[in-house]
Amino acid sequence: MNHPYQDIPISLPDFFSWDSSRAVPVEECGEPIVSASYIPEKILTSPQYFIHGISGAVADCFVRRSVLLRLIDAANMLPKGLRFVLVDGWRPRMVQTSLFQKFRSELRGKMPLLSDREITDLASQFVAPPSVATAHPSPHVTGGAVDLAIVDENGLLLPMGTEFDETTEKSATDYYEKKLAARERLTEEEEEIMINRRLIFAVMTRAGFTNYPDEWWHYDYGNQNWALLRGERAAIYGVSEPKFRWRLS
Repeated sequence: MNHPYQDIPISLPDFFSWDSSRAVPVEECGEPIVSASYIPEKILTSPQYFIHGISGAVADCFVRRSVLLRLIDAANMLPKGLRFVLVDGWRPRMVQTSLFQKFRSELRGKMPLLSDREITDLASQFVAPPSVATAHPSPHVTGGAVDLAIVDENGLLLPMGTEFDETTEKSATDYYEKKLAARERLTEEEEEIMINRRLIFAVMTRAGFTNYPDEWWHYDYGNQNWALLRGERAAIYGVSEPKFRWRLS
């Protein structure tokens, strides 16, 4: 596939850490959370945690209003025939807790000799610790984090090298960039994957998002991750949720 981003390498900052992210102050702007499911010509929604039966997950993908507008901007930069598929956005705390504990349990089964602290640190690499604390909310709890991929004109996912939520080193956004920099020979398939990652990275960052370096699918706007990586004084999104008229809580 030829597109104007195929020769743009991914450039990721090397100073990201969860402690640094959580240290960024939050000044909530009060922007509403909205559904992203009403513009399928640009963005398809496939709420994976609801589909997989995760407790507390909702059957839609919600994001902050400005996040949706920037997603549309990014979608407009995609080559003709390609669309985003949004697999997760705003996340209830119950879902965040379920995912974190499930991943901790998986790691504990694989590495029984590690301490609880070591298990938690490893789990945090791919799943943010559940938190709705005003000072350091989990990224998805704010409505400012999105997980997404790209589909072609037939609705088939472009190859990205891993499945969504795969917890291996191959999920790192620059995994294939590093292979190339180390002068390792990439296969034709790996080159295609690298180009596809460059594409999604290019359009999303040009639309104002930042990427979480360990996950090619995860992008942020307005939350603490974004503020840290953009050098902003404060995050503009804290804990929030959509307005559910009939939801019992």
